[in-house]
Amino acid sequence: MMKEITIGQAQRLTAPAPFGLLSTRREDGSTNLMAISWWTYLTNHPPMIGVALSKKGLSGSRIEATGEFGLSVVGEELKEAALRCGACSGRTVDKAAQFGIPLEAAAQVAPEVVSGSRVVFECRLAGQAEAGDHVLYLGEVVALRGDESVRQLFAYDGYARLDTV
Repeated sequence: MMKEITIGQAQRLTAPAPFGLLSTRREDGSTNLMAISWWTYLTNHPPMIGVALSKKGLSGSRIEATGEFGLSVVGEELKEAALRCGACSGRTVDKAAQFGIPLEAAAQVAPEVVSGSRVVFECRLAGQAEAGDHVLYLGEVVALRGDESVRQLFAYDGYARLDTV
């Protein structure tokens, strides 16, 4: 029987959501990472994805300042480290260094991306739209790589846990 629920309950009921680590370039040139499951495909021609980020976070301001970002759909070997990325701020923590997340140079954008990912999207900012307490950033995919042997992570119960399917 259907009943009224909250948006948080809806997110848990529609899990799993594809999980990734979004990378942006800090002012000092280092790479900032954030945990994200609020991303989606937008178009095929040109290839575009959208990422919804809180207005309070560091990553949105870095996308606006640099005009680019990476999205790494990470694998199960980073399960614990990736979960920790959602529990602290990139303003105070170098998450890649702190949690042992391996980074590598991207092909077309300045922020590094996560090594050994299932899929890596490299994006240039194509537009943005305010959406309540978040901003939806539209990224044109300028480079794309993948490795189908990597078992990707999905977010369950909000961000309470990460696992494969």
